[in-house]
Formats: sequence, C-alpha cells, structure tokens
Amino acid sequence: MSKECIIVGGGKSVRDGVALGLWDKIKDKDVWSLNYAYKLIPFLPSRQCFVDYMFFKNNEDDLHDMAAKGVPIHSKANSKLNHIEQKVIKTYNTVRQAGGFRGRTALVVPPEAHLFTGRMGLVGAFALALSIAEGYGKIYLLGYDFGSTGMEDKDTHWYQGQINVQSTGVGRPAVYWNKLGLKKEVEDFKVFSTVKDLQIYNVSPKSNIPYFEKIDYLKFYELIGGQNE
Repeated sequence: MSKECIIVGGGKSVRDGVALGLWDKIKDKDVWSLNYAYKLIPFLPSRQCFVDYMFFKNNEDDLHDMAAKGVPIHSKANSKLNHIEQKVIKTYNTVRQAGGFRGRTALVVPPEAHLFTGRMGLVGAFALALSIAEGYGKIYLLGYDFGSTGMEDKDTHWYQGQINVQSTGVGRPAVYWNKLGLKKEVEDFKVFSTVKDLQIYNVSPKSNIPYFEKIDYLKFYELIGGQNE
C-alpha cells in the first residue's frame, strides 16, 4: 500500500471539515500542518512546514517546542536559519519556475536538490513537492483554496478571527486576485498533476485550483476509512 498523508493548509474550506468532526477523524493519520494550522489542530501534527522567515521569528518558541516533542519541522532554506541545527529544522533549497520541478527525484537530482514552490513561493506548493519527493502515493489537500471567492471577499483563511496571525496572505484577497480575475500563478499547481502513480485529492469543492480531483468532506472521510455520522 502506498503512503498517504493529509496536508492541512489555511484555506477557509477547512471550516467545513471542522464542523463535521475533522480532528477526531484524522487524529491517527499522517497529518502535516502548514503555517498557523498547528495552533488549532488539537494534537501534534506529523510534520510542520513553513517557508517564510518571519513566520519562524514570530513562532520560534512553538517550533522549538514541537521539534523537542519529535515533530519534524521543514522549511525553505534561508541564511538566517543557518544557526539552527538541521535536526531541529530541516531546510531545503527551492525553485520557483515550473521547469525546475523534479517530482519524485526532487531531493536527489544533481547538481542541486530542490523543492518547487511556484512563482508565489507558497508553503502549500512546498509541502506538496516534499510529500511527492518522499514517495507518497495518495495525498489529501485540506484548505488548498488559493484565496477566496473574489477581490471583495476578505474571508480567506479558516483560522481568521480565532487566532492572531502576522501574515501577508490572511484577509488579503489581492494576494490571489487582481482586476482581471484569479492570478495566473495558480497555474503553477498544474505541474503536480503530471506525476505518475500519484492520487491528489483536493478536499475543497469550490477551490480555485482546478488541477486535482475535488471532493467534499463526507467523501474524504469515506476514503480515509472514517465514519460520516
């Protein structure tokens, strides 16, 4: 059986899952937390990922605490993190252009192993690239909405109003939209759909990312072997 993981991002669609008992249904699964998701997940995640150095600065104590409890922490390489031991935070070189995507061999292809983050340098792309490079065969994406419904909709993240965050994307639809519509950088996610022997489910029926099979939370619970009631 291929490895499976659940990656919890920040999109507001996660609220739909929470309303249906999400945490109890995935507490024994391989759950990856992106950015601030860990603050409201009521158990330690299997992994914690981030790419923004300011996120590290603002949550350094939490990250060290998770690492001390055995949670692997993964980040984009940054010279400001060089003083941190790799056993505390594992860092990776990254590339933003789709031509640099290496799929399953991203961590071994010479001359320099690297993970793909897309032109926007998103942690969602980073974590997805990492899971693929580590050989996962089935990946469930939670909160991969790529913004809200439009420029006027500032309700972008599921934890807005519940925790205080310092983020360039939370509550800012202009990160994902412009006057012409959805930003073309969403197309960077298409490259992940080219990987063979990989099933990616986007548990967000209204997600702005069109390249993966979209399912709702009831279908998700069915697929992971949980109960829907």
